[in-house]
Amino acid sequence: MQDRPIGERGRAILEAAGVTHRGKQRLAESKLERVREAIDAELARLCATCAARRPGDGRELVVVPAAACTYCGGSANARAVRELVESCKRAGVRRLVVVGGSPSVRQDLAERLGALELRLIDGTERRTAAEARGDVGWADLLVVCGASELSHKISRLYTRDERARRKLVTASRRGVEAIAGAVVEQLRRKRES
Repeated sequence: MQDRPIGERGRAILEAAGVTHRGKQRLAESKLERVREAIDAELARLCATCAARRPGDGRELVVVPAAACTYCGGSANARAVRELVESCKRAGVRRLVVVGGSPSVRQDLAERLGALELRLIDGTERRTAAEARGDVGWADLLVVCGASELSHKISRLYTRDERARRKLVTASRRGVEAIAGAVVEQLRRKRES
């Protein structure tokens, strides 16, 4: 089956799954979800970036345009957040506190990080030492977004806390991808040490 063109392989998968039959030319729109499920059960549809980063899972790899990638859908933020969630799961991290970041970055993180318990701290609003201690005690991992909307008064509440140092990740660049990348890198270093 591997030496046939992808279109023929896809057709054979759909026929084997009973989604279509030999000779039929069109598919009903109502079958699209079944088509995706049947194809994705047999083929790993990844963009070139994700294909280079992801270990194989036993399915045949098919490199597709980024928008058709089942891992990232063409979004660097989606790819980075999925890698963050996977890294956190491997490391046993369930609770994440993110200090700073623009409102849109915090909103994006809130929408994408449903797999983790999350506290997003506005780096421009007043925060007490007691609130920060509570966040540090609650968190498995603490991310301070240094190159973002973050008051030094707020960041010091977290970076000067002795208990926070072993949980602390500093993201030195802006954006969801940079924050997620800093977490993934920190967890990789911990795993390797």
